[in-house]
Amino acid sequence: MELLDYLKLANANKGAPNDGGKKKIKINLITNFTDEILQKILKGFLLSQGIYPEIFAVPYKQYYLHLKNRQSALYQNPADVTFILFDANPYLKSSFTSDEQHFLELLTDVKEYCLQTTAPVIMTSFLIPYLGAYGNLFELSPLFILIQQANQKLKDLSQEIKNLYIFDINALAQQQGERHIRDFRGLYAFDIPFNNDFLLALTQEWSSYIRALLGQTKKCIVLDLDNTLWGGVVGETGPLGIALGPDYPGLAYQNFQHALLDLYNRGIILAINSKNNPEDVSEVFAQNPHMILKENHFAAIRLNWEDKAKNMIEIAQEINIGLDSLVFIDDDPVNRGLVRSMLPDVAVPELPPAPEHYVPTLYSLNVFNQFSLTEEDWQKAKMYADERQRKNILYSTKNLKDYIAALNIEIIIEKNNRAAIGRLSQLTIKTNQFNLTTKRYSEKEIEQLIDDGALIFSGNISDKFGDYGKTIIAVLKPINRDVIDLDTFLMSCRVMGRGVEQKFMHYLARELDRCGFGQLTAAFTPTQKNKPAKDFLSSLGFNQTNQDNEIIHYSIGLPDLISNAQHFSQSVAIKEKSL
Repeated sequence: MELLDYLKLANANKGAPNDGGKKKIKINLITNFTDEILQKILKGFLLSQGIYPEIFAVPYKQYYLHLKNRQSALYQNPADVTFILFDANPYLKSSFTSDEQHFLELLTDVKEYCLQTTAPVIMTSFLIPYLGAYGNLFELSPLFILIQQANQKLKDLSQEIKNLYIFDINALAQQQGERHIRDFRGLYAFDIPFNNDFLLALTQEWSSYIRALLGQTKKCIVLDLDNTLWGGVVGETGPLGIALGPDYPGLAYQNFQHALLDLYNRGIILAINSKNNPEDVSEVFAQNPHMILKENHFAAIRLNWEDKAKNMIEIAQEINIGLDSLVFIDDDPVNRGLVRSMLPDVAVPELPPAPEHYVPTLYSLNVFNQFSLTEEDWQKAKMYADERQRKNILYSTKNLKDYIAALNIEIIIEKNNRAAIGRLSQLTIKTNQFNLTTKRYSEKEIEQLIDDGALIFSGNISDKFGDYGKTIIAVLKPINRDVIDLDTFLMSCRVMGRGVEQKFMHYLARELDRCGFGQLTAAFTPTQKNKPAKDFLSSLGFNQTNQDNEIIHYSIGLPDLISNAQHFSQSVAIKEKSL
């Protein structure tokens, strides 16, 4: 879609969606310029992504009043996310271009606003003015120095405030070109400092935060091989005849593999979907010295002559993630078209014909962004790749009980670990399948839950092949001295089906009983994705008490839960970690 399409889409959707198919999200927008066009572009782009935004924009030039007044609409209409963009425009004299005190007061107001909301606040850094009266001595410019200092203070503030995240607008300006992002007629006539193309690029970056907030970040890249990971057809040229470094075009393919390895190292899963003979591909991995990616980097491999859409479904099932978590990269437009038409949830980017454009295309996808990277993220792709070794045990054992026993699973349980708040928040945002209520919590909201007396238990899970990381959590809220509510219970799909969830629940029941509680309430809120969690409560003996719209409410006495859960997964070991 083009810019005009997004504007038309925004204009055509004046009210809330009637079909209920779009996800709704409330957005607060704070700027220091005329932002009606920015609002429309943001709305139109999100609508094209299946997201309906309700945008409250602080009125023109009233950001000071709204930030300082807790009775203002900004404070009284809490949003799911806030975007802040202030432009210290070097082409227009203002308090932003000459007054350090203005920046200090502004950052104080932003800090106070962040403290009053638990939702994420995304603030852009201030655009650094490299062009100006000082020419090549721009570092001596008072404005350059002022903006640099303001950005450092903003960065320091984000380290202090958990729900404040900084988007570096200077990186985006560098990509677009500082000379090409400004609209000087718009600046002087309407106080619109940026052209529409830059506002669209900014909107696309902002939307990645919203997708992350909604749990829509992509998790896995599924790759073709011939003329994608290397040049040529291996079945015709042999493992050493393919184009793969050190000269062109082989160097381009090799660097594409380097880029994929970088994504793997930050936690993006890799898989293969290729029409090839398995023996030919194995020879490439074993014999070609220019291969950067190795066979053990891939969590799933499909080498056959089936249609690629069918393979994509099998890959998603094997890895145990949704189709909407996949990105499919293939040089063949026919295969791309097939997957697009049959599996619309899969992201299928256009791959340019020349391999030197593969890396820029990969980097421009903008579908892997997260609020932060945790220790588990660095290891996640390897964890999924290790899963292929676990499946070898499954194939060699006679039943599930023997399989679980052979894995030597261990859960190390922590309670109210504030050092892990980033990971706990991330799990609530990203976990969709085994998730009873799919409630999403920001880092600040997790911290607030602990401060308000909630008990948050988390489990680090490992087995003989490696560490899954922190992959299961429960949020429990006391109702009274006898009753406690299971507000949230979720587990990463990586550990489903191994008895971990039952063992974890058995531990919780014993711990809550020891704390003096007698009854546990819980609920299941059905979504399109959490069917694996549908029967979990009833399987442990929870009794349905009532149904509120689609939400099913349950209750159980803790002695009964202890008795029911202890029969599960005797081979899963539990350890407690003191904090």
